[in-house]
Amino acid sequence: MNYFIKKTIALLATLLVAAFLTFLAFEVIPSDAALTKLGMDATEEEVEALREAMGLNRSLPVRYGDFLLGAVKGDFGDSVQYGIPVTRLLANRFGVTIGLALLSFVLIVGISVPVGILAARAKTKTGEGFFAFLTQIMMAVPPFFLGMLITLLFGIVLRWFAPGSYVAAGDDFFGFLRFMVFPAMAVAIPKIGMTVRFLQSSLKEQMQADYVRTAKSKGCTKRRVLWAHVLRNAMIPVVTFLTMVMAEILAGSIVIEQVFNLSGIGRLLAVSISGRDYPVVRAIVLYTTAVVVVLNYGADMLCRFLDPRIKEM
Repeated sequence: MNYFIKKTIALLATLLVAAFLTFLAFEVIPSDAALTKLGMDATEEEVEALREAMGLNRSLPVRYGDFLLGAVKGDFGDSVQYGIPVTRLLANRFGVTIGLALLSFVLIVGISVPVGILAARAKTKTGEGFFAFLTQIMMAVPPFFLGMLITLLFGIVLRWFAPGSYVAAGDDFFGFLRFMVFPAMAVAIPKIGMTVRFLQSSLKEQMQADYVRTAKSKGCTKRRVLWAHVLRNAMIPVVTFLTMVMAEILAGSIVIEQVFNLSGIGRLLAVSISGRDYPVVRAIVLYTTAVVVVLNYGADMLCRFLDPRIKEM
């Protein structure tokens, strides 16, 4: 069977299973959405009436069918805390999370690829030690502390941005970019250290391969071998890693959003869990699962493009 068709079928099957597990997980939690919404002072008749209106008295298969149909349509019901449709609530936060993810990803790829190449080409122990020390420091600093340092240096000392003064892209796009680049730096710096390590190790492994010696023996320069052959093969494991990094950021960087006062998906998830707003939590869990699955699917397609020798699974 065609590689693309098999991966597409696996994608759809995984999403279906994930939807069922997500629905089931929140059904077994001992909670009552009607009671949570009305409060402890509500009468039993009021709670029962609301449960009937919310469809909580229907059988489990019927509720799952409604949930699955609603998920396909993008309808996850109403938020218990905010009283508005969950889809609208998430839509208000998507711009923040997606903007943060894209800026972070651009920084990660734009910095880690050239630095990873330089690290792999280092010929002295001093050079290798420098890159090892640099990446170790980048990976060791906790994101929340890094966010605090960036806020202190660029926000309070240099005054390049006003801490906590988020600007929506619809109001001022360049103001949005100017503010978001700093939380993006806090997200990207540890990931840059990891990506450089991955790429450096992968490049060194590929440089020892037989095809590199063959290409050099045929008169290819080191630069041509690196850019035409080695880098393409070395990027395959890095693409998989970057996929997981992108999925992690798109799922919501809770700590960074708290430090920079961003109303993104991660912050909404934390508030919804504490408030037992399970329709919102369930929608975010399903969204996160879909992001991971779809990005892995995209990574498989990209890896197949980089290396057509990848066999069908």
